[in-house]
Amino acid sequence: MARINLLPWREEARERKNKEFITQVVLIFLLSAAVALAVWYYFDNQLTEQQRANDLVSQENQRLDGVLTEIETLEQRREDIISRMKVIQDLQGTRPIPVRVWDDLARAMPEALYLTSLKREGNLITLNGRADNPNVVSNLIRNLDNSDWMTASAVRSITKDIPNNSAEIITPEQQYVTFEVTTTVVIQAAKPDEEQVTEDSPAEVTP
Repeated sequence: MARINLLPWREEARERKNKEFITQVVLIFLLSAAVALAVWYYFDNQLTEQQRANDLVSQENQRLDGVLTEIETLEQRREDIISRMKVIQDLQGTRPIPVRVWDDLARAMPEALYLTSLKREGNLITLNGRADNPNVVSNLIRNLDNSDWMTASAVRSITKDIPNNSAEIITPEQQYVTFEVTTTVVIQAAKPDEEQVTEDSPAEVTP
């Protein structure tokens, strides 16, 4: 009976299987590397896009911050202009007041009365003088309050000097009372047709 040597065939089969295994390993490695590279490229691309988006958002925020700063500056300038315009309007509106106050003061003076001093502190006017009797001072208060430019008029004090020597001849003026009266100026905006100083209707005066 003939003998057949199977060793070469088995060796070839083993080598073929080894080559197939190595080929499979290499293919798996290459495929894994390709997948890993694709995944890395995908995430790197996503990261780049996200970074680009973040940069755009940051630039837009900076632009908006600049716009907001400019708006705040313009708003502040607007407030300053409005404040200045209001001051100018207030000055224009109250410009005729001193003339009208002095005019009404002159018209409010009843007969048998004269002033020794006149002082203005802010909106408060203090009148010092002498009058024939207290009723004349009361008429002065009434006349002042009838003015559109004065209010809250009041007598601060009223006194009468008594001569030391009763035998001395007393003049009519020595019998006058000494008074102090205060009144408050009314601050109000003048009408456009009142800004020019014209003859106004006189305030009611009690003689």
